[in-house]
Amino acid sequence: MGIKTINITKKEADFLINAGTDIANKGVTDKKCPRCGNDIIIEIEGTSGTVKCKTLNCIEYSARGI
Repeated sequence: MGIKTINITKKEADFLINAGTDIANKGVTDKKCPRCGNDIIIEIEGTSGTVKCKTLNCIEYSARGI
């Protein structure tokens, strides 16, 4: 079993970063997935976070802290 890679464009990455910033600052975002229109969610574990579409394997952006 391999790891599934989700390729995103720079524009999509910037969109997800902005949506994640909304969620971090306001607790919510009104932005919808640019691919399928579903909600954007954020998952935080320790100093790492993932901003992604609720639709499985649609689009996501992950970042790791120090």
